[in-house]
Amino acid sequence: MNDDTTLIARGFAGRSDYHKMAGLLQEMAVADGTGTWTTAEAIEHDYQHLVNSTPETDMLMVENAQGTLVAYARVGWNADDEGRQVFMFPFNIHPTYRTLDLHRHLLRWVATRGAALADRGDGAKPPILRAVLPNIDRDTVHQEALEAEAFQPVRYMYRMLRDLSRAVVPPPLPADLDVRPVPETHYWAAVQALDEAFRDHWGHVPLPEEAFEQVKGSPQFRPDLWQVAWDGDEIAAGVFNWVDDEANAQHNLKRGWTDPIFTRRPWRKRGLARALLMRSLKMFQNMGLTEAVLGVDTQNPNGALNLYESCGFEVEFCSVVYEKPVLAPA
Repeated sequence: MNDDTTLIARGFAGRSDYHKMAGLLQEMAVADGTGTWTTAEAIEHDYQHLVNSTPETDMLMVENAQGTLVAYARVGWNADDEGRQVFMFPFNIHPTYRTLDLHRHLLRWVATRGAALADRGDGAKPPILRAVLPNIDRDTVHQEALEAEAFQPVRYMYRMLRDLSRAVVPPPLPADLDVRPVPETHYWAAVQALDEAFRDHWGHVPLPEEAFEQVKGSPQFRPDLWQVAWDGDEIAAGVFNWVDDEANAQHNLKRGWTDPIFTRRPWRKRGLARALLMRSLKMFQNMGLTEAVLGVDTQNPNGALNLYESCGFEVEFCSVVYEKPVLAPA
């Protein structure tokens, strides 16, 4: 692309792009108030462990005339529990350049690349593109572009916030269960327990073991903060808490994340999620944090939204998941 705004599209240039990508994401985080922070080192680690995505062919970078990265998209896919090939794509545009034309250009490129990668073998279910509108109240141009490109809203998600200046009183656990740390030798088993529990959730995509290395290198991987309930040697439920110290420092926050939360089927309806969530909030209070955040599917079949509201969480904003079929190349 090379138009009146002198934007230039190119492919991924390798390691030299990581600092540019981090700079873009950091400026977006400040402008959008997300409370997140991404470094070049974190991006490099992630890109060493990508699954079903090859940046050299599956990525579009957009720069201005001065060579500053102002947008990028990367296509990747996984197979969901229904056997569908689900294409998702990091989609990042600097606030100054969020025009309808640029949004639609990137979405069309994503659709074309998805069509080239789609599995259309015998018996294959129709592949889909899945996009996330981060904030329905703020991202109006993004929403207009998605709908102009025939994406349809399929799911609504809330980000919720809990003020930790309010009282936190954890209820007791069932007598036959206990909370104890997860040894390093059981990290993968704990992630598998989470993955198993989430099979009941809409849009679940199994986490391949090769992607675990990517997860372990993330600020979100903080086993020292997990609250995990054990039934003997079996993991029954957990809250994989985390604190991003760098993000908190950059945004002057004292925030912890109580996300994800899970209970495996045999241990449901016993108050485990409430007990572990409230224990997590008390832990954050004792650490001197002032707020806790989580995300929830508003249509969660296990009543998660009601649980979180009863624990004092309030809606901060709403995100929307959009989908459309991956069409065959013309």
